[in-house]
Amino acid sequence: MGRRVLLLTAVAAAVAATYQSAATFQFLNWDDAAAIVGNSRLDLPSAASWALTTTHMEHYQPLSWLTWAAVKSGFGLSATAFHTANIVAHLIAVLLVWALARRVLARAVAGASAAALDGGATAAALLYGVHPLRVEVVAWISALPYAVALAFALASALVWLGGSSSADRSRRVWLALLLYAASLLARPIALGVPVVLVVLDVWLNRRTARDSAASALPFAALAAAAAAGEFVARAPGINETPWLYRLQAAASAPFIYIWRTAVPVALTPLDVLPLRPTADTAAAGLALFALLAVSAAAWRGRRRYPGFVAAWACYLALLAPAVGLVPSGLQASADRYSYLPGVVIAIAVAATGLRWTIRRPQHARLVAAACVAAVLACAIGSRSALSPWADSVSLWTRVISLEPTNDVGLYNLALALTVQGRTEEAASRYREVLAIAPGQLEARSNLDRLDAARLEREGNELAGRGDLAAASERYRQALARDAQRTHSHAALGMALASLGQASEALPHLTEAARQGEADPAVANLLGILLLQSGQIAEARTVFETALARHPSDLNLAHNLARLLVTDARTKPADAERALRLARSVFEATGEKDARALETIASALAASGRIAEADDANARAVRLAAAAGDRDLAVQIAARRRAYRSPGQ
Repeated sequence: MGRRVLLLTAVAAAVAATYQSAATFQFLNWDDAAAIVGNSRLDLPSAASWALTTTHMEHYQPLSWLTWAAVKSGFGLSATAFHTANIVAHLIAVLLVWALARRVLARAVAGASAAALDGGATAAALLYGVHPLRVEVVAWISALPYAVALAFALASALVWLGGSSSADRSRRVWLALLLYAASLLARPIALGVPVVLVVLDVWLNRRTARDSAASALPFAALAAAAAAGEFVARAPGINETPWLYRLQAAASAPFIYIWRTAVPVALTPLDVLPLRPTADTAAAGLALFALLAVSAAAWRGRRRYPGFVAAWACYLALLAPAVGLVPSGLQASADRYSYLPGVVIAIAVAATGLRWTIRRPQHARLVAAACVAAVLACAIGSRSALSPWADSVSLWTRVISLEPTNDVGLYNLALALTVQGRTEEAASRYREVLAIAPGQLEARSNLDRLDAARLEREGNELAGRGDLAAASERYRQALARDAQRTHSHAALGMALASLGQASEALPHLTEAARQGEADPAVANLLGILLLQSGQIAEARTVFETALARHPSDLNLAHNLARLLVTDARTKPADAERALRLARSVFEATGEKDARALETIASALAASGRIAEADDANARAVRLAAAAGDRDLAVQIAARRRAYRSPGQ
């Protein structure tokens, strides 16, 4: 027991040491935003009912949604917490791989000592756990469902293999069924588990195929129901890839993942489907022939090499849902698709090494050294493969370094660069996307927005230098690319007004206000231009709306007050409101603003308080004269005649 504890501790330490840096990584712009960061439905307790009913992101995975909701509830939107959850889930799965490998090896490898079996299980767990093909599931937050699903599937298999009496077996079958249901609720990727359970039962427990299949029927029913539900959830994303291409992909997949397991180099985070998938008849035929040939050879040698046929059948069964017969989404293949079938390969390699040492004891040290070297090489490879997953820019830079024409990678890199403020680089990447896929509307739209922002900045610089004509042209060019640029509308309107082109300025200022321009100067100018064009009611609405948003803006308050007292339809209530506004402006300026005081005079006159109005007007004339603004003083004095009482 002490040896096993030490070995399990060593396995856990090796896995943690390999992947611990992932805890410092960021959220990625590859599903993490939709699944977690921007998903308000993860808030407990409402997340519980939502998780059980949603097919958000084209998956039915309530257990995974609830896991994420629990992490968010405990730690908020902490990338470290979510990444740590992935590491912990993978670590649990690896320890369960150790337990399953130990049980399989104990029954499959005759003559092995307990120490050898423990060593073989440790080798299987480490070869699986620190292999570079595991990096995607550990380093990508959105891949957590794979680790959770595998952990429950492994627990189900362990329970299934235990026990021998009929009563004990019956209880274990029900517990195994419950654990399998949990795996499917995390994400229905372990659809081949019923086949695996039957194979293991026949091979290791020496039960008949009929009895094992009968016991596994409830598992098959669960798998069928989960497959149907997943098909419905994924239906919107199922693409129209030609069937011959699908057949080629499906027949090739088993060999592709075995090759990547054996030679885990140049792994890409995104192996995207071609824009126009076309099958090679010869390649499809060769792949199908190879698949059938290996399967036939395994079946023919089932008595001499029962372990091989069992491993091959389990591997194919676990890989089948991800081989591409029903393609959904953008990916042709992915490292995470090997997460479940990779367990079979690791245990098969460990069993082969263990058998070799039993048959050739003199080679035991050589086999052990080879195993240690393989584990170290995998761990080093995984540590290296982790770094591109640190953030979105690193991830997509890695993708396009391996495949420069990967339009999806280029597009997502452009998005990530934009978030970092590297807009020129982002625009360049969008242009590369459009060179590959001219019909990519989102790339075109995003590029237009970036170009519009650049033109707007150029317009601001020109306006700052006083070249309003050139600035206006830049703003027009920006709006031609993105009509929703509020600042460009506002800046163009103000520039045109300064150039004396009020009729052209008015629609741009109006649009800026409609889009929610926050600068009160824009509302002031818009209101003034509306007044000048005789649109008094519209001007009043503009001033009132803007003043509600900027109650301390003196220009808005004074302009509204002035409008209220000069409108021929002014009502007593309007006059009183104008008086309050004008007095607040006058007081806020230290009682030095002649214009505000003259507006007070007009408001007093509109309220019938002529004597007070006359006095206020006279004071306003003196203020303007004292300030040296003789023209304003003359204008104020002239307006005094409009409301001075006839007897004066």
